Amino acid sequence: MKTIKQIALLCCVMALLVGCKQESGYPYETEYLPVQLVGSEKWSILDVRSGELVVKDAYDIAPSAVVDGMFFVMNDDGTFDYYNVKDPKTPVNKEHYGSVTSFGSNGLAVASHRGGPLEVINKQCEVVKTLPKEVAQCTMFNRGMAAYQNDQGQWGYINEQGDTVIAAQYAQAHEFLHGDRAIVIDNHQDNDSTVMFTVIDKTGKRLFDGSAVEYRPIQPYFVSGVLPVVKGDSIVCLNDQGKEVPNPNQDHVAVDSARYDDYTRTAAGLFLVMKDRKMGLVDRENKVLIKPQFDRLVDLTADRYIAVTDTVCHLVDQQGNAVGSVKFAHVNGGLSSVPAARGFIDTDLAVASMMMLFGPDRCCGAGPKSTLMDLNGLLESDPSPYVGLNHLNIQQGPFVIQYMFNNEIASVPGEDAAPTFNLDARVMGVLVALNLMHTGVDTEPTIVRKAQGVMGTRGFVLEGNGIFTSEAGPAISMGYDHGLFNLYYFMSRAYAQQLPQNPRK
Repeated sequence: MKTIKQIALLCCVMALLVGCKQESGYPYETEYLPVQLVGSEKWSILDVRSGELVVKDAYDIAPSAVVDGMFFVMNDDGTFDYYNVKDPKTPVNKEHYGSVTSFGSNGLAVASHRGGPLEVINKQCEVVKTLPKEVAQCTMFNRGMAAYQNDQGQWGYINEQGDTVIAAQYAQAHEFLHGDRAIVIDNHQDNDSTVMFTVIDKTGKRLFDGSAVEYRPIQPYFVSGVLPVVKGDSIVCLNDQGKEVPNPNQDHVAVDSARYDDYTRTAAGLFLVMKDRKMGLVDRENKVLIKPQFDRLVDLTADRYIAVTDTVCHLVDQQGNAVGSVKFAHVNGGLSSVPAARGFIDTDLAVASMMMLFGPDRCCGAGPKSTLMDLNGLLESDPSPYVGLNHLNIQQGPFVIQYMFNNEIASVPGEDAAPTFNLDARVMGVLVALNLMHTGVDTEPTIVRKAQGVMGTRGFVLEGNGIFTSEAGPAISMGYDHGLFNLYYFMSRAYAQQLPQNPRK
């Protein structure tokens, strides 16, 4: 059952734990960083300007990105508390939240208590607007807008007052991160083998459509007014009319490319350069500001960089001088894209949606004879990230789907050989997980009870010990632990085992 616990951990903290990483062109200024000090298992908060710690070793789990002085931390029971850097040890909220977003630079966030609706709150955790009960999920605010999902799984947008600006009508809707453009996918396009994406403005006006066959977005948002996409074997940029334009983040004239192996422009118009696998910094006249000497150099904010040497991170200024004396091993400066979910769900709808994922001889497209070859459409083209793994995770609506295989799905066949997929790896089972930590504590047993009552409609009968079997051979067991509901679809009854049903405290 170790894998199930790992899935639970993945659902809770996958967006929080990163190592010395900061997105370039971030939509707000970085003033504070959650860091994990060298040799410590706890997390601290670092003041980027002074290089001093605001609070040391205060949190067991990585705090969220600090925006306008506000951040949240997950507790051991899966609830969340908001903090202000002015008082980083005392929660701002009086009652724990079940689900939260980061604060936007406007001083607003979206959160819900367990069993309650989603609410727009201010920095004092006071309710600004209670969102309608049909709003099931909502992202953080960016550029005055937040994307929301309704009970039917459609996405739209609300403004800072909590009013609907663009009605829910999309299969996917991404945030307005860096400007007045966002990427959406229409419902009729979502299951098409040639997925189309659409770029809209903040009124919902369609600016252009693109095909993933021709253009595959590297990231679902514009940066510096352009959308980077993969075209064939190259990376090109599209403007808001869908026309190919030069990349404004590169300047082939400014940097003496003959002197460096690679370079990228910073938000301030300087250039991070690489020479012999070491990174440094030059200005637009090729004056060396920091000679290539660090394993990594990450643009953080104006005149502040994260320098990495032998996995140890520290702050430096534009001349490479140390800022403070704090050494850290990990930092969370990225934006969590996980939306907040209301504190209740329609359990009948959740069960009905889950039942559509499987039948007597198949689950999520896989059957007893399925191999990785049958699921290759779910894989990225590069096998490197899959080396050594015997599972494959995807997100399907609110569910995390994990395919389990009898062998590694990618490996390195020999010394100096390139990684390859093991396409004959056979599917042994499929785990369907639903994160319910934000809901009332009776939600998991309610879903199990209702799901067990309709298993016959999908061709399964109760054999005993909570295990359901079909005449085709597969078996199903259901359980929950740490607020995570799990349905395990075993491709053979011989592998079936009863899942634990551990209620939350």
